[in-house]
Amino acid sequence: MAVQLLLVLAICVVAQAQVPHFGNGLVKGYIATPIIDEASGLAASRIHEGILYTHNDHGDGPTIYAINASDASLVATLTIGSGATNHDWEDVAVGPCAKGEHVFCIYIADTGFSSANDDEANIIYRVQEPDSLTDQTLTVNSTLKFEWSEEESQALMVDPEANVYIVSNVLSGRGMFVKLPNVWGQAVPTHVASTTFLPIRTTHHDPTAADISPDGKRLLIKAKRHIYYWNVPDGDYLAAVTKTPYELPYIHESVGESICWDYTSESYFTLGEGHYKPLYEYEPLSLDESFVVG
Repeated sequence: MAVQLLLVLAICVVAQAQVPHFGNGLVKGYIATPIIDEASGLAASRIHEGILYTHNDHGDGPTIYAINASDASLVATLTIGSGATNHDWEDVAVGPCAKGEHVFCIYIADTGFSSANDDEANIIYRVQEPDSLTDQTLTVNSTLKFEWSEEESQALMVDPEANVYIVSNVLSGRGMFVKLPNVWGQAVPTHVASTTFLPIRTTHHDPTAADISPDGKRLLIKAKRHIYYWNVPDGDYLAAVTKTPYELPYIHESVGESICWDYTSESYFTLGEGHYKPLYEYEPLSLDESFVVG
């Protein structure tokens, strides 16, 4: 009995030690261009160190903006061609273009409420990351079309195996967490559903953003007023999100719909909607403190 108790305590200590302790957000810089005024997604480049991709919500063209993570300055404007349309882009992610590949793609979720009644609603666009960061037009690599029971998703994730996940945006935050099937290029939308729902509870329509770390071991899901964290050492994200998350520091943004890990999987960034908003970075302080959501 004593041995069993010691084993349980040891497991708890190890689990807690894996939870990073982050400091408060540091302002890296302010978005200096009026073009980026409704930042609705954020993702770290895998081939350009220190570059983040963002985009505007509905109303803008099919455009991704590359910004410098050190000062929030605009580096390049990437137009998505091949007939892509921004009906209501809600999130962006970066990951392998396909399982086992070391070629990386930008994934864009046209999954917002404003596109709900459109024939082209609920599309994930995939475009290969450009070798150089200059103003240019990128060709769509492929599209993944789906339909489901939910009104919208504002949270897109891609894991190291090129699997794509979305979470529905609902009142109370208990969104449906879905792993999308690998049916890229099909003209007819595939129906998707899930029995996995987030355990978080809020008073808003949540979540508003999400990201899987480049190493695949950490998951962030952002609500309007909270940031939630899960350890995922085995890559089973559907099982992980059924457990109680940890809450991480967050400087409240009046309309904050963007979050991402940096390319090293260590710190995370947030960016709010509006003109000339600050880019925040939250850096890890230690690995010996845990703070479980009450």
